[in-house]
Amino acid sequence: MALYAMGDFHLSFQADKPMDLFGSVWKKHEEKIQKNCSRLIRPEDTLVITGDHSWGRKLEECREDLAFIEALPGRKILLRGNHDMFWDAKKTERLNREYQGRLSFLQNNYYAYEDYALVGTKGYTFEGPFYLDRRGRIVGWDEEKEAHAEKLTDREIARL
Repeated sequence: MALYAMGDFHLSFQADKPMDLFGSVWKKHEEKIQKNCSRLIRPEDTLVITGDHSWGRKLEECREDLAFIEALPGRKILLRGNHDMFWDAKKTERLNREYQGRLSFLQNNYYAYEDYALVGTKGYTFEGPFYLDRRGRIVGWDEEKEAHAEKLTDREIARL
């Protein structure tokens, strides 16, 4: 029984957001995901998908993306990413009921893997409340952005 983790699927079976706009490495990326997962992951293994599952903004817009993930081998545990707009943290229990036995959504809860508890929190990019020059030196500070970043960090620490 193995544990795997990967993320940033950015699936768009229902949303009009082709990933190959970001470079040729993304061309048919969903086929690469499926092929490699099928080759590596066995039914008794666990795959943690670390966020950014779908470009769908609402649950109905990402049903096909979730079906794709569901069809991958092994047990799937999904962690909420910063692009997962379909997933309101307050509705995690509802998602877990709806996809029970097929997908597990990890937010304000945990899942066991052998003797370990898998926990997580939503990630986000933080460029900081500071401004850098082209040499990487700090040349300015934005106190409003600092307060916002602290609010986000405190919220995610509480959820974790």
